[in-house]
Amino acid sequence: MKRCGLYIRVSTDRQAKVQEGSLKNQDQLLTQHVEIRSKLGQEPWTIVDRYVDEGRSAKDTNRPAYQRMVEDVLRGRINTVMCVALSRISRSTRDLLDMVAFFKKHGVEFVCLKEDFDTTTAQGKCFVTIMGALNEFEREQAGERTRTAILARAERGLWSGGNLFGYELDKEHGGYLKVNEREAQIVNFAFQAYLKTGSVLRTVDALREAGYFTRDYVSRQGTKHPPKPFSHGKVYYLLQNPAYVGKKEINKYNRHRVQEKVPEEQRYRVVDAVWPAIVPEKTFNEAQRLLKENAETHNNHASPTKHFYLLNGGFLFCHKCGAQMEGRNGHGHKGRKVYYYYYCKNRNCRFKLPQDQIEKVCHSLMGSVATSDRVLPKVVDKLNKKIRSSMPTLMTERNRFEGDLRRINGEAQTILQRADSLASGKVFAQERLEQLAEQRRHIESRLAKTRQELIEVENCQVDENRVRKMLTETQSIFGEDLQPYKRKQLLRSALQRVELSDQTCQAGIKLSPAVLGSSPWNEPDAFAAPSPAVP
Repeated sequence: MKRCGLYIRVSTDRQAKVQEGSLKNQDQLLTQHVEIRSKLGQEPWTIVDRYVDEGRSAKDTNRPAYQRMVEDVLRGRINTVMCVALSRISRSTRDLLDMVAFFKKHGVEFVCLKEDFDTTTAQGKCFVTIMGALNEFEREQAGERTRTAILARAERGLWSGGNLFGYELDKEHGGYLKVNEREAQIVNFAFQAYLKTGSVLRTVDALREAGYFTRDYVSRQGTKHPPKPFSHGKVYYLLQNPAYVGKKEINKYNRHRVQEKVPEEQRYRVVDAVWPAIVPEKTFNEAQRLLKENAETHNNHASPTKHFYLLNGGFLFCHKCGAQMEGRNGHGHKGRKVYYYYYCKNRNCRFKLPQDQIEKVCHSLMGSVATSDRVLPKVVDKLNKKIRSSMPTLMTERNRFEGDLRRINGEAQTILQRADSLASGKVFAQERLEQLAEQRRHIESRLAKTRQELIEVENCQVDENRVRKMLTETQSIFGEDLQPYKRKQLLRSALQRVELSDQTCQAGIKLSPAVLGSSPWNEPDAFAAPSPAVP
């Protein structure tokens, strides 16, 4: 007896919800085939089970019904697997061949209604391989077209779909968002609470105490999501989402990767969105700096600290053994007096010096560099060389973008010249022209940005007076007038590394052109590209 397992699949939930759609059609075709073979054949055919994967891609075998079918094959429950077409059961050549080998090993016959083949012959195996490759190619091509369309929409600043707290979808204009005034007030409340407390958890508590909840909505799959109290994850996502200042992130999952090592079309970038901002940009930038500082030092920089070690966080190193040093404290006789010091983390060294002595030496060292006629010119020279070193890369990018524009314009011109003779191919010519126009807009945007960067580099030349002024002003980090996290932020723009022994103190000076171009109290744009530094 042929104990049949019918495998049925559709790719999307939308297809699965259609009552008289593909799922029912596949079931009907397979059932009729079993009935006919049972009547005409010498052995009876019977349906043991139906394995239905709703809204599952066939790019791999990670499908619940498919895995249940494999288990039934291993248990001997079924000895025949049937499907309407190869594309229903697999769109990967390797998975398809592995599946056929698996069926052969366990004595299971495989029946496909659309592509009739016999895997016991060389011709049959070749046919399966070719059809599997074509199905895989079709899947990858569809995915590539989808990714290209999504990227093109993102470049224009359009919303890609889904709910965003504080906004509502504009049903009249696809990709646009409208401000939800009530939710926008809650978003601003969250930002103000975070800037005041410096803690995401305390911000969550503030939102809950105020009686605020998330939005209730119904998903595309018809699932109802009732309003819930704000959680840590939702608040953290809200605080770092640039959509609230009218920005659109592209390739945000590659944000933390080294951009030079990522293909051009996959690099992270931020563009202007088509919807209005609901959070002031200054407020958003301040929140991003506070989030970054808290993450780097695991400390709440908005709240007062009992004691602050300025050189903690990877600045201070032991000159004797090269190990990192960090701040600690100890108590004198009967615990009446507290001593603060930096000590070497190397257990075999344990060199230490009082905190006030070390920070006093660093303070005087920066002042001596600012007034040194021997060291200061070297720093300025290195900084200018570093700035100029980025010019060849920018010029190469500019030339490449200009070459791509010439190639696209040339191809478009050729299509337009042959348009009259294309006859039935005019539809395809129009599609290609639209693709070229989209590519040209994208390249023109990147070219304009590269040209602007070249102009900025050419005009960004540093002289001794600017460096001296910056070093002098940066000495204020050793005072008590600024908040601790701002002192640490200013330190990062001025010092690279400090090495210390009981007799010497060596400091690597790092002054970024972006900081040198203005007063250290000016807060740079949160989306500004990192500037080159000089050790």
